Amino acid sequence: MRRKEQDRLARMDADYQKRKELAEFSKRREERLKAAEERTAKKRLKRQKKKERKKEKKMKLSAEGEENKKEESSDDEGDSENDEAAAQ
Repeated sequence: MRRKEQDRLARMDADYQKRKELAEFSKRREERLKAAEERTAKKRLKRQKKKERKKEKKMKLSAEGEENKKEESSDDEGDSENDEAAAQ
């Protein structure tokens, strides 16, 4: 009887240690996955911000370009009138 009891306690102890190790492993794994997800989210956010800034800069440059074209076209019209007046 004593031998059976000792074997049972040994098996219970081994099972407890195995479960404890699995729980620790799972916990560390979850922490690593969470940390990796956070890094990925930060990088994704950084890429999105960079893309947004690039898009805003491109829109700003295109808007300035359109303004310059309007100014140049109005300047050209004014120059042609001056040229006609000078020719007369």
